[in-house]
Amino acid sequence: MLREWKTEWMKLRRRKVGLLLLAFLGFTFAWCSWILSDAGVEELMDGYRWIFSNLSIINTILLPTLLAMLASRLCDMEIKGNTLKLICTMEKKGRLFDMKFLTGGLYLVLYVSAELLLLFVSGSVYGFGEPMQPRHVLYFLVQNVTVSLVIYLLQMMLSFRFENQIIPLAAGLFGSFIGLFSWFFPDTSLFRWIFVWGHYSLLHFIGNNWDEATRISTFYDVEPSRAALCLVLVLLAGGYLAGRHLFVRKEI
Repeated sequence: MLREWKTEWMKLRRRKVGLLLLAFLGFTFAWCSWILSDAGVEELMDGYRWIFSNLSIINTILLPTLLAMLASRLCDMEIKGNTLKLICTMEKKGRLFDMKFLTGGLYLVLYVSAELLLLFVSGSVYGFGEPMQPRHVLYFLVQNVTVSLVIYLLQMMLSFRFENQIIPLAAGLFGSFIGLFSWFFPDTSLFRWIFVWGHYSLLHFIGNNWDEATRISTFYDVEPSRAALCLVLVLLAGGYLAGRHLFVRKEI
């Protein structure tokens, strides 16, 4: 397994995947900086809840597109280069699928961790009133990593299925719009449950109340939907097994 893992990273040396993550991370940082530039004293006093609430929506928009581009970059070498048959003579197809999934998962964890680091730095610079709470960090990781892994599996299967990578990228853009619209529906809405991109909003952990008289938003903690989390974990396990099975049986 270590040999296949090393081989996978050697294939990515000139794929500039790191630049892709840095571009999205920079855009996210610029977006959050723009939000903070207009922040009042009330927002800064509860700054981490405020930014976590906004960052959840930002990730719902950006992550599906990022994951589509990431899966395309990791998989198109074998597809466009017509090297999949050659590689599978030296490496088991199931093991190749595992390496692609693990590599994409590692990039995802690094990206979400970098977001948390930037959030912590922003809190220190802008002087947020309360410290970052460990439970918020845990919920943020659960919300963004679990749902994103399911989406990455879907995008990876699409990238292996279609030689033209426009189709997987279009699916990523579609997911971004679906994810954004899901925030406008209540938790009980079927729209949020039937689309995997809607589970970002189901796993939200910060609520808010808007006072029209004072024009001030008050943020508070909410428990993420455990039913949604269980469904995401089932989709992750089922999607992995189904995707691996289909890839192994794929004729090349």
